[in-house]
Amino acid sequence: MRTTLSLSLFLFAAAAPAVAQRVVAYDPFAGTLAETQPPTAILPALTPPQPAYPSVPVLPAPGALVPVTADATTNTITGITWFTNGVLLASMPSPSFPAPGPVVPPFAIAPAVLAMVGGAVTGIALDPIANIMWLCGMPGVVVGVVPVPGTPVAVPPFPLLFPTGPLAGLEWDGMSGSLLAVDVAGIVYRFLPGGAPVAPPIVGGALAIGPAGDVAIDKSGIANAAGVRAIWVSFGPMAMDVTMPSPPFPLGVPVAPGLAYLPRPASNPPVGGCACGAMLPLWNHRGPMTAGNAGFGLSLSGLAPGQLTLFAFDFVFNPAFPLINGSGCRLGLMVPSGTMVTAIAFANAVGVAGYPLPLFAPPGFGPLYEQSFTTCAADPAGFAVAPLLQLAAGGT
Repeated sequence: MRTTLSLSLFLFAAAAPAVAQRVVAYDPFAGTLAETQPPTAILPALTPPQPAYPSVPVLPAPGALVPVTADATTNTITGITWFTNGVLLASMPSPSFPAPGPVVPPFAIAPAVLAMVGGAVTGIALDPIANIMWLCGMPGVVVGVVPVPGTPVAVPPFPLLFPTGPLAGLEWDGMSGSLLAVDVAGIVYRFLPGGAPVAPPIVGGALAIGPAGDVAIDKSGIANAAGVRAIWVSFGPMAMDVTMPSPPFPLGVPVAPGLAYLPRPASNPPVGGCACGAMLPLWNHRGPMTAGNAGFGLSLSGLAPGQLTLFAFDFVFNPAFPLINGSGCRLGLMVPSGTMVTAIAFANAVGVAGYPLPLFAPPGFGPLYEQSFTTCAADPAGFAVAPLLQLAAGGT
């Protein structure tokens, strides 16, 4: 193994394809948001949605157009989640990210904008670089607004230049500069601002039972088993990757008209950590896992002040996940490995050991795998292992 003080350049190397990161689902009827990890290469099993938390504020439930008059989207630069009940826009930080600062109180979508899309908004999608919130309605008209009170129009309304069913959700993909929409039948359409299609419709979700609620694309840039980025469509309390035959996974809410990609690493185990005696090391990260985030980094908490931690990085992982000591998580890295890089840190006064990992790489580079190791006197081997993380420089 080699040790270095900077791992930023490692994100420029080629790596093997894997799958997916995390999504957040919004249920306007329960006033709930829930985050979950879709099946991934490092953890193919279904995982329990965590965390689930109330939307703040709780918007009035949508009206008679259930279940397609609500949506959600994520600002992949700040980690803020936006959500709507069809007539109001609101936003709140995810507990998975450090709070980026004050959040704008809810505000109404201008009546003139609602008229442009044909009534209540059924889909929202944010381009955080241009600061454009794309809105659509059931009739298939899209408009770009500035996400501030008054919702001034930034891009005039345009119809989709191809036939669809009533639209249920919308997504922005900054890596391709295109939009995605899903209709109530679960068919996904990709198109440019202006309405011109850029790919054939994806009909993989049309076989699902019940109407579709929303669509989200994996913005980490990591390919799935079909060799493309996952595109998830929500159906009631479940979602599925419609780009290939795949089982649905639970979203943690009774119904999910809103679904958004969350720029947070996938992990095995999916949440928390693995205890070693009375110690429970917990992993976390600094800010969204998005290309250009100079403040991104990893941390391990629950340690004693001054406790040594080893951060290990590699481009391959061990699918066998052997247990190499008496407690803690299973080993997810390949040992020995000629490409592994390690770094040492010591816990601060509150028991947190951190390592900065600025994402100075083009969107889509990855995956890079990380696992942390720390001392633990309660284990016969003298150390504990934290969850394996899957990292990438994601897009917007």
